[in-house]
Amino acid sequence: MLTHRLRSRILLAAGGAAGLLALTSCGAEEERASAEAAAETTASAVSSGDFSSVSLASGTQETLAQAAENLHEPFDGLTPEVTVAEVVVDEPEEDSVRAPTAEVTFEHSWDLAELGIDGEEWTYQTEGDYTYSAEDDVWLLEGETELLLPDYAGHEPIGIVTTPAERGRIMDDNGRAMVYNRDVVRIGIDKSQIVADDEEAAEELYRQAAAQMAEVVGLSTEEYTERVLAYGEEAFVEAITVRRESDEVTAADIESIPGAASYPDQLPLAESADFAPLILGRVGDVTAEHLEEDPTLSVGDQVGLSGLQALHEDTLRGTPGMRIHMDGVPLYEIEPQPGEDLHTHLNPRLQNLGQAIVEDQDVTAGLVAIRPSDGGILAAASHNPDSPFVDSALQATYAPGSTFKMVSSLAMLRDGLSPDSQVQCPQSTTVHGQQFTNVPGYPGEYLGTHAFRDLVAVSCNTLFAAAWDDVTSADLRQAALDLGLNNEIGIGLHAMKASVPEEAELNLHAANLFGQGVVETSVLGMATVAASIGAGETVHPRLVALDEEPEWADEGDLTAEEAEDLRELMAGTVQYGTLESMAPVPGDPVYAKTGTAEAGDGDDVYAHTWVIALQGDLAVAIFLEEGEFGGSTNGPLLHEFLTGAQEILDG
Repeated sequence: MLTHRLRSRILLAAGGAAGLLALTSCGAEEERASAEAAAETTASAVSSGDFSSVSLASGTQETLAQAAENLHEPFDGLTPEVTVAEVVVDEPEEDSVRAPTAEVTFEHSWDLAELGIDGEEWTYQTEGDYTYSAEDDVWLLEGETELLLPDYAGHEPIGIVTTPAERGRIMDDNGRAMVYNRDVVRIGIDKSQIVADDEEAAEELYRQAAAQMAEVVGLSTEEYTERVLAYGEEAFVEAITVRRESDEVTAADIESIPGAASYPDQLPLAESADFAPLILGRVGDVTAEHLEEDPTLSVGDQVGLSGLQALHEDTLRGTPGMRIHMDGVPLYEIEPQPGEDLHTHLNPRLQNLGQAIVEDQDVTAGLVAIRPSDGGILAAASHNPDSPFVDSALQATYAPGSTFKMVSSLAMLRDGLSPDSQVQCPQSTTVHGQQFTNVPGYPGEYLGTHAFRDLVAVSCNTLFAAAWDDVTSADLRQAALDLGLNNEIGIGLHAMKASVPEEAELNLHAANLFGQGVVETSVLGMATVAASIGAGETVHPRLVALDEEPEWADEGDLTAEEAEDLRELMAGTVQYGTLESMAPVPGDPVYAKTGTAEAGDGDDVYAHTWVIALQGDLAVAIFLEEGEFGGSTNGPLLHEFLTGAQEILDG
């Protein structure tokens, strides 16, 4: 609140005299320039650094402007909000020749949000002294640099030091940390250690050192050399970061390289480099793109670059601390606030089991395990020999083959069938000129009329193709949504569940009904189908745990009765169908469905192979990009996983 009061140098005993003085002084002030107006002009100048409108009694506008520029420079364009807190005018006695003076208190406030410190302000007060010039009718400011900052002479270096916050951990399904700060060693070229007679010689030494380092650590010589040359003469140019216990690159490997150096540090890491790297992601130095998108970041900061680390950066990163100092003397300090932990449903032992299974394959493979009771994704293992950065479990989609018959079966049950219904499995059926047949080796005893459950168990294609005129594409898509194949509902990480068209005509729709045509699903998608059947309601799987039930929790209309019928259809696959040859798995009954989908063209035709299964509170889908049949290729992998999972979950 702006205040203005009169002050006299003498002590007046009579109240009447004092009142007369106040009235006289106020009247005089009304006829001259306002001290408050002069103060407001000064406040604007201090904020902007432009003192051209300020009248000075001493000092120069250039001196104040330069001091303001020096003060503002470290703040990268940020300037303070400066307001007038108080104006105290000292009026001389009526017959005095002394000029009126004023003392003004200024409030300075720097909003640090633009520097990445949300909700924090650096505030302080300064004072300015004014003398009124009757000749010019103006209040003249004593141009001291302390007007900008207490005890500031205008030339002292102002520095800002940010302290990174401790990054939040990534937790597993049991509340234990999977990813947290672990000791690492940064290895690279320290250019300050390379001494040369001139710039040309220095550049040649930089090139030699960069080439040697790139060869040792396995980098592109050209790219690393460009980086080394681009950095300043005092820079450390990192080539690789390794775990402290790693022998990937040793001190002996780099000791002969000019300027080679290694520095200890910490990074958020999992137990090993191959533990769910596509899911967890990695943390590294900010890139130019990060700096452009987020002005609160600075060179040298670390951010999530991929996976959960990148997508949940705001949760994990925390708020950095800050220290503002003048020539080393602290002016303002705030402690960093650690990031929050990110809780997931991953079970590390199940993840390792699934990863070991898929990595043992020579082809692209994926495995996803879900807990039907709450939709928690317990494992998501990906193996892609040709494209290691493509997540074949959560993001890539493929023709699902006969596993998709569980989706079609739901649509057919809704059209009036039951597991006991007698239906036809012809040798072939033709839709709009295209002939559909069963797979080679299909058991002849299951041609003709049989119970719906039996033909699902042995995977009759023609039964489903012939249903094209009874079940529409819209019916099929709705069944897919009700079994959880809803791409609009996320898992806490970039993922794709399925592509099921709402409109597909005639023979294309017929092919879709048994998992060919244009329908595609991910391994996550088919595991979701199994989980929904196991839960008796639509399941929306989650990798990242939620604190409260979301609005979309009730999306989907799968009923308990429909799920029970679907489990009955899956039971026969293991009892006498395409997984009959699989060895028994101890524990709860296993419900499953296999799938084989034709892929490729011409002479390059091969088969995607699938299996989905339920056992107790566990749903799983296993995919191989190329195999023989879902039963023969994927069945043994299912047995291995369910057996190992039982030991893990019961242990």
